[in-house]
This record gives sequence, C-alpha cells and structure tokens, in this order.
Amino acid sequence: MNLFLNPASVAVIGVPRKTGPGTFNNVEMMLRYGYKGKIYPVNPNASHICGLKAYSSVDDIPESPDLAIISVSRDRVLSIVKQCAKKEIKRIIVITQGFADADDVGKSLQEELTQFAKTNGVRIMGPNTMGVLNNYDCFTSSFVDKPRPEKFAPVSLIAQSGVFQVASHEIFYGDIGKAIDIGNACDVDFVDALEYFGKDPQTEIICIHMEGIKRGKAFLELATDITKKKPIVVLKTGRTKYGGEMALSHSGSLVGEDHVFDAAFRRAGIIRVKTMDDLKTAVHALLFLKEMKGPRVAVITVTGAGGIIFADAAEEQGLIASKLPEGLAEKLTQGLPDWLHVKNPIDIWPIGMIGKGFREAFSEALESLLTSDEADAIIGIFPVSNSPLHQDLKIVDVIDELRKKTKSDKPLAVWPYLDREYFVKDLEKIDRTACFESVEQAVLALNFALQATKNKTLKKPEVRTFPYDEEKVLKLKQKGKILVGDAAQELLSAFDIPTPESKTVYSIEEGQNVAAAIGYPVVLKVTGPEFLHKSEWGGVKTGIRNATELKRAFKRIESNVRKINAELSISSWQIQKHIVGKELLLGLKKDPQFGHVIACGLGGIYTEVFMDIARELTPIGRKEAEEMIKRLKIYPILRGVRGEKPVNIEMLIDILERLSFMAQVIPEIQEMDLNPVIVSEEKCVPVDARIIFE
Repeated sequence: MNLFLNPASVAVIGVPRKTGPGTFNNVEMMLRYGYKGKIYPVNPNASHICGLKAYSSVDDIPESPDLAIISVSRDRVLSIVKQCAKKEIKRIIVITQGFADADDVGKSLQEELTQFAKTNGVRIMGPNTMGVLNNYDCFTSSFVDKPRPEKFAPVSLIAQSGVFQVASHEIFYGDIGKAIDIGNACDVDFVDALEYFGKDPQTEIICIHMEGIKRGKAFLELATDITKKKPIVVLKTGRTKYGGEMALSHSGSLVGEDHVFDAAFRRAGIIRVKTMDDLKTAVHALLFLKEMKGPRVAVITVTGAGGIIFADAAEEQGLIASKLPEGLAEKLTQGLPDWLHVKNPIDIWPIGMIGKGFREAFSEALESLLTSDEADAIIGIFPVSNSPLHQDLKIVDVIDELRKKTKSDKPLAVWPYLDREYFVKDLEKIDRTACFESVEQAVLALNFALQATKNKTLKKPEVRTFPYDEEKVLKLKQKGKILVGDAAQELLSAFDIPTPESKTVYSIEEGQNVAAAIGYPVVLKVTGPEFLHKSEWGGVKTGIRNATELKRAFKRIESNVRKINAELSISSWQIQKHIVGKELLLGLKKDPQFGHVIACGLGGIYTEVFMDIARELTPIGRKEAEEMIKRLKIYPILRGVRGEKPVNIEMLIDILERLSFMAQVIPEIQEMDLNPVIVSEEKCVPVDARIIFE
C-alpha cells in the first residue's frame, strides 16, 4: 500500500494534452500539490505536458514506475493494465468509471480486471475512484485542484467515493492526513486499506465511508485488533431500501442488511455513525477529547435552558449526570441568599450576577470538577464576547490555568456562544478541550469518546460448548432443505433445547387420539413446506379444549387454506400441547459477509410490526446473550411489571447460547426461525420452528 500513497515515480496514462480550467489534468494537479517524484505523462498525441516529456505508450517509459494512474475509456482499461504489468508496474489506480457501477457490460469488464490482478501479481485500486491522498508526502492522484494544506490532522480515510477526499476540510472540521478511495474495490478493498492504516504510525484515527463490503469476516477480525489501539469510525450508507438501491448503482456494492452491520461493528469495537454531521462530531471528539473513562458528566452552565437540553440529550445517549463534589455547593453559595441552590447542571449565572463574579464562580466550579472523582467528563455552556462591557466573561485563560494546575485529563466539551468564532481556536489549544456547535453535539461527542475508550478493552465472548446428539443431527440434515413441524423440533431437542409435547398427524381421527393422549388444551397447526408462515394461511388454532373444538378447528383451517388456494390440499397437521406465556422470537440467519447472526425479540404475529429485535454475530456467550435481552424494549415486561411475575431469563439465556453453538456445529443452517418462543416464570419453550439449510 505504501507504493500507492508514497510512490517515487508515477505514470499518468490518458492525461489530457491541455491544462487549465475544465481539463481535469492529473499531472497539473500533482505538480500544483507539490509532488517531488518523477512523473511520466502518457499521451500519444503530445510531446510535452506541463513541461514534462510525454510518452506515446507505457512501453516507452524509460523505467518501471512505482504507480500507474489510468484515465482512459473503460474498453481500453484492461489492455493498458496488461501493458503496465508487462512493464513491471505493480500498483495501478483506475480512475475510469462505467464498470460494476454502470451496467452488465461494465460488470463483466470489472470481473476481467479482478481476475487479471489475482493471476498477475498486480494490485489495482478502483475502478471508479479518485485514488489516494497523502498530505505528509505532498501526493494526490486527484484530478480536482485543491491546495495542499499547511496543517492537517492525523486522521486517515477509507472511502467508496471521492467526495470525502475532495471535501475533507468541510467534513472533518479541517484537513486530514491520508485518504484512499477504493471505488468499486475490484482488487484493493477495505481490508487492504485498513491493514495499512492500522500499522501506519502517522494515523491516529481511521474513518471509513462504506456502502458495502466483500470480505466481511476478514475486515472484522482486523478491526477488532486495531480498535484496541486506535479508534475506527464508520459512516455506513445505504441504510434504507432506497439508499441501498443507490449504493448498487454508485459503486456496485452489495450493501447487506443494515442491522447486521450494526451487530458486526459492535462486535469489532467500531464506532458507527449514521450522518455526516455525526461523523464530523466523532472525529473532532476523538482528536481533541480523546478518552472518557466513564459515563458521569458534570455541567457548568450560565443558562438554565442549557442544563435542561443537556439532561434530555444525556439520557438519550446513555450518559448520566454526576454527583456534585463534596462541599462545592456550599462554597459556591457562601454568603448568598438561601433561595439559591446548586445542583448538577451547575447554573453559575445567578452566582456570578449577585455574588462573587462570573470568572471566580466558573473557576471554583471547574477546579472542583477537574479534581473530583465524581465526574468523568465536563460540559461547559457559556458566552464568549469581545465586547468591552463583558470582559468578565472571558474565561479561556481560566480553563488553561486550571488544566495546567490540576493536570487533569478529563475531557471538557464546550458550547461557547455569542462571539464564538474568535475564541474556538484558543479554547482548542487547551489539552482535552473541544468546542461544538450545540449542547446536544457536545453530549454526543462525549459519548463517542466513551465508546472509543470502552472499545479498547472489548473482550471476545466466553463461549460455551454443549453435548449434542450427533447421529440425530446427521439424520435430520439428510431429510431435505427445509425442516418444519416435528422434524424441526427434533433438531432442537438434539441440542437439549426444550420443545413442547407434539406429534404430526394425517387425519382428524388420528388428531383426536393424539390430543387425548397429550391432554387438552392443545394447539392445532397446519404443517409442511408450503405453510412456512402459518398465520398468513389462518393455519393455527390455539387453546382447543376438547374433541369437538378440535374437529371444528380442523375444518376451519381447511376452509382458510381453500380461500387462499383452492387447489392446495393439507397433507399433515401438528398437534401440540398448549403452553401459556409471553411470546418471543429467537432465530439464526447466515449473512453472506459476516456469517451467522443470532436474533432475539418480540415474537408472535406482530414481530414485523414492532421490530423489537436485538441481534449479535455468533458465537455469543452469556454476557452477549444477556445484553441482547436487556436491549429489547420489552425487557421491563420480561422482568415483571404491575404485579406480573418475571419470565425465566436464565433459561432464555441458555437457549440463546445453545442456538449460537448450533450455528457453529451446523454451518449449513441458512435460516432458523423460532416463533413464537413461549416464556413464563417456569418455562422457555420454542413452540414453532422453521429451519432452512443451504
């Protein structure tokens, strides 16, 4: 990757003869950016370009450059790549569009590029890419003119769009050090770029714009190691159905299911953001605030409204208001009226107005908070003014002095207002201090800093193994691609997952006999691969109390099915012991990039309506299973509300761990749907199961 970002020599193939406005001349941009290496323009219709000797073809270049940049029509790209390979040029950036981002022809051309790269020892970045940016070594492959910045942050970017490179100053509160636009990623992909930046000493923060990914497992394995040393922030786009369709047309990405990316990023310790504004906030927070050791936040404000805004934002972000340091309230209100009370958020405006003055009140509060064990971070909400009538509001020097005096490394997130543009630069020169454009943004920034700190200590799941009936598993796998009814329940029982008393029957008479043996009340279900979603067929009747009701249920289900499909006959039924409790859903699904995802959530016929589902990548241990359950909106109901008894959480955790183990033992499981799973104080029983193999 170093040859892409810091080449000693570059061949630019397809460079325009002309320079100036509207030419988008790569060579001109490189020279303007200050690149000091050798440049070999290749254009058969020019003798010189930008004062440099031009060459008719790659073959005519007197050496083998480190890098080739190709900007020719898509039908010529492969032949040029072959010429580069013959010339021993091993690193190639293909700027050209019109490949997998365009149509079937382009997709086929991209596949040829990919195959050639694999079999000829050539690394190709793109196609459909802006290429690379390296401000440390004055190099850019961009065809857009942008002056090289004098100052830039130790932030590196991996993107699937050139706009993040070109507009980095606006996107990141300033310029960044390095960038790689992988474009359609026919060869060089996220894994290659991430591996490079993970080891790069000039990179402290890694940002990623991602539309889709191809080597998901390798990416996560690498990211899991890197996030223990430096934070990774991902803006994953294509979250919505419409956005996913746009991503396919933009870079040819397979965007995947968005909730799976959430689970994958969480497992690797990656900070996910969903908007460009949040990306900006996250990077700024990590650059200036760095780490935050806990969720407790103290606020010094000169406006009560700001304190309330903090309270709302903090609760939404999972942060908590810290306790006041002992004695601080008494110190601040000494000699002041009894009606003046101090709590967190600390409103120092009335103290400053009628008491000791704004600067002194702020100084007392800040010093106490910086040295206290009660708060993990501080938010400052105050005016900054150039007015000669408000010199008492100038507190930048106070913050600087106290930071040096206390030697505290607590993050201080500030929302300064009034003449903020004159003070932000000075405030951010102070260690662990950052300015934001709102109180909510300051709270969000602290949450990002907290996430990054926690991610450094993430541990792999402590996974249990379980005994299981190998012979039964092998036998059931041979029954076909889909298991439903008793066959599906039997596979669960092979792993000691509880199942209800149940039997498949083929007639009303047989059903009545089985129901009598099982004992009423029972449940009658239509079964078979045609009825994967039984409720949609009207194919389930619960709480059947006797033989008469059972016979009536048979006829009702037959009638329901005929109304939908008069030609479809029911060949088998399932009689099951009726179990009472709350309905959950448990499941497995194999993602093409990240492997099996395990799910837990609200079950029954309203699963798709409320979408209260928690997901994790497998394998999981007890800790992950418990956290999944706690993330559910219905968790308080499971714990027991309004006098209801709690459900058996321990049994639910055990089943989740066993399902995770099943995914490891039977990797052929494509999808498993246990819905509903009936949970009560005594039991946790999947009463309906559907299992699909690859």
